[in-house]
Amino acid sequence: IGLPAGGEFAFIFVYMAVIYWVIRDFGPAAQAGFGLGTRLMQSIMLPAMAVAFATGPIAGQNFGAKLPARVRETFWSAVKFNLILMVALTLLCQIRPEWLILFFTKDPLVVETAAHFLRLISWNFTASGLVFVCSGIFQGLGHTWPALGSTATRVATFMLPAIWLSTLPGFAIDHVWYVSVASMWLQAAISLYLLSRTMKARLVA
Repeated sequence: IGLPAGGEFAFIFVYMAVIYWVIRDFGPAAQAGFGLGTRLMQSIMLPAMAVAFATGPIAGQNFGAKLPARVRETFWSAVKFNLILMVALTLLCQIRPEWLILFFTKDPLVVETAAHFLRLISWNFTASGLVFVCSGIFQGLGHTWPALGSTATRVATFMLPAIWLSTLPGFAIDHVWYVSVASMWLQAAISLYLLSRTMKARLVA
């Protein structure tokens, strides 16, 4: 049960390594802006991750007690909470991402790069919240391989297009963020589909 969950973090390392590699030619300000934006994004995600981590034990207790309706209720409650939270944070990053960045740097080029990164990447906050919740429910059901599979799909659908785009003339750093958002929403769709199948198979009254 724990091995696939750990594997998800290993894929995150691969994802980050690919990004740093494809943006290496945009200069230190771009890499610093991306690094700062990523740390802020991870901080923004902490409330959603906290909800997802709490979802696993609650779903697991009710699954063990053979109360499938409560497992489903846990899923939908977590989804609603995360959707409200992620939409609010997306709006903040669309309107004033500089409010978050200026606490850490005053370098105008880094601020501009990080703010632009947050404006684009914030479109995947809602999808990330859905993925976190699905991962928590998978853990509660004792079946974590689908979560690892959806993460592997995201890494593949991001890594291959990003590397290919980096070899083309006219390659811009925005292309990396667009591919990232698209791959995140694809992962969310795959996670929801796999969770639906798992719940139908395991949540038998």
